[in-house]
Amino acid sequence: MIRIKPILSFSLAAAPLCILPAHAQFGGPKVAAVTATPRPAAVTRGGKGVLFVTISVGPKYHINAHQPNDSTYIPTNFRGQPGSGITFGAAHYPTSKTVKVSYSTKPLLVYTGKVVISIPYTVSKSAKAGSTALTGTVSFQGCDDKSCYPPASAPVHAVVTVK
Repeated sequence: MIRIKPILSFSLAAAPLCILPAHAQFGGPKVAAVTATPRPAAVTRGGKGVLFVTISVGPKYHINAHQPNDSTYIPTNFRGQPGSGITFGAAHYPTSKTVKVSYSTKPLLVYTGKVVISIPYTVSKSAKAGSTALTGTVSFQGCDDKSCYPPASAPVHAVVTVK
């Protein structure tokens, strides 16, 4: 008897400040988990804040840096979704680490462990008061010391109070 493993496509419902697992496409390993936290938690209209996106990379894995040293490697990237009076500025990525792996002749620029991306944002003066979602997507390619997995992405969702 031949068994065929189905490939499922689904969407994760995002909840404020929750941990959303990021899985490589087509059932790859769990490389990382993504969380998001706004600071401050409440911002006045016309004010500014910072969204901190944390990628917790599993102990056996690394993800490519935002600016990898080879154009064929897929970078870690945050893409914000503008809306509800929120405008994102340019994301600030941490300093990468250098690792040597079996599948590359040169050392790679990567992130390991806890990776924090900070994204400044501005609340418009005409924004509606109350809870407002800060949303986006973080994408990355996870690898171990022997190979890389298909690119993955995870939704980013946090809530800030507009006063």
